[in-house]
Amino acid sequence: MANGRGTARAGRGERDWSLAVDFGTCFTTAATFGDGAAVGGVGPRSLEIENSRCLPALVCLDDSGTLLTGRAAQQRAAHHPDQAERAPKRALARQSAVLLGGRSVPAAELAAAVLRRVYAEARAAHDGRPPARTVLTHPARWGTAERGRLADAADRAGITDPGFLPEPVAAALHHGQVHAVPEGGAVAVYDLGGGTFDTAVLRRTAGGFDTVAIGGDPYLGGEDLDECLRDLLGERAADRDPDPWHALWEDPGPPAAAQRAALGRELTAAREALSQTGSVDIAVPGYPQPFLIRAHEYHAAAEPLLSRSYELLAATVADAGIAVADVHQIVLAGGASRTPRVSDLIAERTGRLPLLTADPKSAVVLGALAVLPPTPTRMPTPTPGPAQGARPAYADAAATPDGAAAAAPGGHVRRYLNPDGDLGFRFTPQP
Repeated sequence: MANGRGTARAGRGERDWSLAVDFGTCFTTAATFGDGAAVGGVGPRSLEIENSRCLPALVCLDDSGTLLTGRAAQQRAAHHPDQAERAPKRALARQSAVLLGGRSVPAAELAAAVLRRVYAEARAAHDGRPPARTVLTHPARWGTAERGRLADAADRAGITDPGFLPEPVAAALHHGQVHAVPEGGAVAVYDLGGGTFDTAVLRRTAGGFDTVAIGGDPYLGGEDLDECLRDLLGERAADRDPDPWHALWEDPGPPAAAQRAALGRELTAAREALSQTGSVDIAVPGYPQPFLIRAHEYHAAAEPLLSRSYELLAATVADAGIAVADVHQIVLAGGASRTPRVSDLIAERTGRLPLLTADPKSAVVLGALAVLPPTPTRMPTPTPGPAQGARPAYADAAATPDGAAAAAPGGHVRRYLNPDGDLGFRFTPQP
């Protein structure tokens, strides 16, 4: 395997490149890094698929048994919702197979369809050449079983020997590449994605960054904020005329299922719009006029969930053995963290404004590019059954370095195993 410094391939003048993939609950993002950036090559950049940096996670089965992704999947799912899986990442973690249109499809194959699409698009952007290194991110609380299933999906997609990194750790690494953190300073990560919520605390050391605590809730995410908006919308519908609303949610037929799916997409778009505007109009099937939802009404409905997310962040900081007031910086990652009330709530509780990256959806995947292990850790054989709640420890004072330091954009990453056998990472910025 190449050494991570962009050594040209003999006789062709080509340079190695690296791939990082954040396989998300609602969207998947990816980024590439050409190792020749220091001498005029391509630096870290997000991968665009269908003119977007975010590939919808939705997978849909067609009549021939082919799993569709992207716009093709969205178009078919609108008319055949029973053949679509909208959250293959969640299915991968919780079950061995999913029933689509009467067919049993392995959950690993659903995830592989998304990863295969990303891998193909990334290779196409590099003249068909495979990456020298690939890193996949995952929720902080995923244990050996879940990571093993992700490894199985990657193998089905043609991705061999990838490295693995917790999502909030990747977000912290991205922060460390962009912002100076003093030695001894702690960075807390608040990562609110579409379907999961992760937290982590990393401390800057003379050698880079150590992960000292992780936390969060795998059942909390942007989808729950969408539910808050839906409940608010339901109250408005009941005041106007409850019958069309009840018919929409109680009808088991495909047309009503397609309408519910379309409304779900509109709720997500409305929730994201409310981070920038004071109100939105939401059209609901069965009602001739749209419903007006104001930002302050939505924020009030979401307050209990967001308060709980802060409590989980504070608990992770406490697990790290430090006070919230002593955290050098609180970093926001994940698309749902753009909700203005998130920043306001953290500022109210801590007395400081958290740092929101320019593109929170890409922070994780760009940070993951810092991890380019020359010998990626092999994942165990995946095990069937529901996800396990084991909490992996990614850092320990007694961790034993494995002696391998890999070149990374802006520095180096050293891998090590702690006494429990879990893999950890230390990122050392370039002086």
